[in-house]
Amino acid sequence: MIKGRKKTKQQLSDTIGFLRKRIKNLLKIKPKLENKEKELKKLEETFEDRVDTRTSAERVIKRILHAEIAQRKQSGQAMDDALEYTRGIIDTIRDPLIILDADLKVISASRSFYQIFKVKPGNTEKRHIYDLGKGQWDIPKLRKLLEDILLHATSFDDFEVEYSFPVIGKRTMLLNARKIYRKTNHTQLILLAIEDVTERKALEEKLRILSNHDELTGCANFRSIMESLENEITRSRRYQKKVSIIMIDIDQLKRINDKYGHVAGNDALAVFADIIRNSVRNIDIVGRYGGDEFIIILPETDSKDALAALERIRNALKQKKIISPNENREFILQFSAGIAVFPDNAKDLKELVWVVDGALLQAKREGKNRAVLEKRRQVRLNPSSGTRIEIVDSSSKQNAQNLKIANISKEGMLLLSTQDIFNREFLCRIHAPEEGPTFELVCKVTHKNKSESELYRIGVYFSQISESFKEKIPQCIEYPNNK
Repeated sequence: MIKGRKKTKQQLSDTIGFLRKRIKNLLKIKPKLENKEKELKKLEETFEDRVDTRTSAERVIKRILHAEIAQRKQSGQAMDDALEYTRGIIDTIRDPLIILDADLKVISASRSFYQIFKVKPGNTEKRHIYDLGKGQWDIPKLRKLLEDILLHATSFDDFEVEYSFPVIGKRTMLLNARKIYRKTNHTQLILLAIEDVTERKALEEKLRILSNHDELTGCANFRSIMESLENEITRSRRYQKKVSIIMIDIDQLKRINDKYGHVAGNDALAVFADIIRNSVRNIDIVGRYGGDEFIIILPETDSKDALAALERIRNALKQKKIISPNENREFILQFSAGIAVFPDNAKDLKELVWVVDGALLQAKREGKNRAVLEKRRQVRLNPSSGTRIEIVDSSSKQNAQNLKIANISKEGMLLLSTQDIFNREFLCRIHAPEEGPTFELVCKVTHKNKSESELYRIGVYFSQISESFKEKIPQCIEYPNNK
């Protein structure tokens, strides 16, 4: 028993010694543990700081993202609002509008475009403009303008197009285009506006006709016929071509007015005007001079052509049974007329009208229902530069002398000579300028006198005139100008 107790006591003593040793060792490493604990605490604090920092960053990022998303939503809504606003403007415009891309394909069109041209968006959008309506917009000049605007210009205005559309018929339109560059996606757009001016053009043409034409007869009115006559005289001077005019009026129109009434008289004027227009050439101009008087302008004609035109009018009146459309009254029309030719009978418009009016007055005085050709006066004009004349002895055919021409017409001339001419009749040769024709004419002296400068002024007329001379005499004449 005693041995057992000793052994147990020894074991306890060894255990206590071991524990003391362990405690001593633990006390030695305590500072180290404390230091480790401090480091661990610092690491923990650092970790927590980092976690807090990341959380803050995440919060900031989230806030930024939420703000960006909100802004994008607002921008998208603003863009949608802008598109809706733009579409509203486009659809409100009364004139058709097409928006094209850089390839000239239709992006969209206004409501008025679809309504006016009777097409649908499905047959229009994403299609080339030249393919719309079976190629009705494939117009060469429009094609050139659109292609030029893409390359060079930024716009074009008031390009007029006239086209017969299958559904809406013939229309006249003004096209205006603008090029727009979009910076956001670096693309180009073309706005093509279409203005339908068909009714406006028709109204303008109607106003033009009313301003230039007599309402009753449909002929040119007084102002218009005088302008046309002035233009033809100017052209006659430029090209050295004659122009003849006829002044014509209805005989006994007053009797028709008194017997049947003024409505029948107006009907007679309208029918008479139609007959005149149908009896002359397309290039001839018919105008109402005043009352029952009309003027007919016949460019590049002489008195012979004017007489032929009057004969056609007379024959048409004989063959036509004239009945007043309003009064249903039948009556016969006859006319009197005067004829004058520029430059044969006058030097300017005023004198030409005065001469032809006198010829008409003479026709009426001689019994009406006739035409009088002005023959009493042939206007003497200056010779063309280079025109020469030689006096030839009728018997010997030898040259007598060269003379100067003061003025000339198709029926005579005034000669200037330093020597007297004793023969009352002689042969003369007229040489047209620039190697033109030469004419031989028998001249008879009508008068002569001697001026203070010792020059003889000798007036002659042509006793024998060939048709060739009548046709070619203009080559020897300088046509009068406006002075």
